[in-house]
Parts: sequence; C-alpha cells; structure tokens
Amino acid sequence: MPLPLVTARPVVSSDQRLSLGALYREMRAGLGDAGRVRVTVEFQERTLAAAAGEQGAAEPVSLVLETFVEYEDRVLDRAQVALYGPGQPQRFLVARHGSAYAYSLDGGERWGRLVAHPRIFDLEEFEAELGQIVVEDATYDVLDGSRDLQGPAGSEPLAGTGDAPAPERFVDALDVSMEREAFLRLLRVFSADVDDDPDAPALNAFSVSLQAADDVSLQYWWSLSDSLSEADDVPLKIRCSVSIRVAALGTEETDAVRLDQALPDVADLDGVWAILRHDGPGGAEDEPGPDGR
Repeated sequence: MPLPLVTARPVVSSDQRLSLGALYREMRAGLGDAGRVRVTVEFQERTLAAAAGEQGAAEPVSLVLETFVEYEDRVLDRAQVALYGPGQPQRFLVARHGSAYAYSLDGGERWGRLVAHPRIFDLEEFEAELGQIVVEDATYDVLDGSRDLQGPAGSEPLAGTGDAPAPERFVDALDVSMEREAFLRLLRVFSADVDDDPDAPALNAFSVSLQAADDVSLQYWWSLSDSLSEADDVPLKIRCSVSIRVAALGTEETDAVRLDQALPDVADLDGVWAILRHDGPGGAEDEPGPDGR
C-alpha cells in the first residue's frame, strides 16, 4: 500500500462561525456511532520550580491522569482510571454489572458494588460542548493514498463502510486557531478553571490540533505564567496537555463481573479514590460498607 503524501495545507476561515465540534465531527465521521468505541483521555501536568536568576532548576514534578472508557452503543461498559505522580501509582476499574456498575482495585480479580452511576467521561456531552467553541481558522493537511477504514486488525468492519474503497484524498491533520476566550471554554469542558480564580496564574500560551488515523485525536496544551509556590515563594512554571482519542473496536469478550461480598459498597468514584489514598489497592478489605458489612 503506498504511503499517503501531503499535497496541500489550505486554510479554512471561520467567517461563518466554524466550530471545533464541526471539525471534530467531520474527522470522526468514518468511525460511526454504533458498536463498540474506546475513548482514551490523558491529562498531563508538568510543574517546574526555579528561583529567579538561577541557572539550574529543580527536577520537574509530573502528574498524569490516564483514562480508558469503552462504550457499547454509547452506553458506558468498562473504564480504567490511573493516576501517576510522585507517589505510588493509583488505579481502579469500573464495569457494567446488570443495570448498575462495579469497581475493582486489583485489576479485575475482585469487584465491589458501585452505588451511583459513574461519571468518568461522557462522550455525547463532550461532543456537544465542542460545538459551542468557535474557531477562527484551521490549517489542514490533505493526503493522497489509501486509508484503512476497516479499523485495527481483528476488529469488525465499521458500520456503513463494508468493502467500499477508501477516498483518494482525505484530511489527516488540523492545526486550529481560536481566540483566548474560546480556548478557556475548551478547558472548562473538563472543569479546568483557569482564570476563574483572580489569584490563579494566568493563561500564557495554548495550542489545539486534530488528527485522524485509526482513531480521531483531539490534542491541546497550555502553559501558565509564573506563579509563586505557597511554601517558599519560588516561581513555578506550569504546562498542561490533554489528549482525547476515539477509536472503533471490534467485538470483545470480557470476563463476567461477580461481586465479592467482602468488599464494601462505595457511593461514588470519590469513595473509590478515598480507599486508594487511605489504604492502597488492598485496603478495601478493611473498609466497612454503608450497611456495616
């Protein structure tokens, strides 16, 4: 199969109020809405402390929150949430159990009952919010060549594609330009309240891009102007990034969820995080549930 070649980088103007949602939907159209879909969300924050005028700097502190969410016909089926930082990694799973959900702290060996419907990532809500974010212009790459519309190896053909030939030209990447207020609205999709607090560091620079391959990826990063640490007034440089990838999956066999009565019922995801922070993955054994078990 010949490799695609970049043939143009046209610019689309937003004189007609082009939205980030419209661009996203155009690039996501080949994935379809039915069947099994995985959304991968990765948030990274890198903080560097450096006294003014110093040549060297302290080692940066990195925080990564990684989430895999799988939907079956747009209904949340399974999810994994992992937090990586200076301390020990924290990770838990969520899976559908009948009409409710369960959680696991040990990779799926033992499951406890999750009382509330988990709010991890709402794909429909996210896509609707993107439609409210106005784009000034978008510079994109048009590629020539074959494009595999059948999904990853071993997956089912995407709905509506069958064995139809791939288009000879398609948009592969977009660099998006938007105003500062529009970008702040994008941050608030995930409740990143930059500039909501008058004492918070101000937004310094930002960038947004979209890419399409076997999945569709929205990536954006931002940096904050220097702030002072609460401990010793050392200037902090903060840079954050978000990557959201949507991919179609084939039929997948998963082990059945069986509740372990020794594990406590947990009211919501905050309760799961509380167990991890307090006792680690094995601590749920000693935590009583809401009914005193």
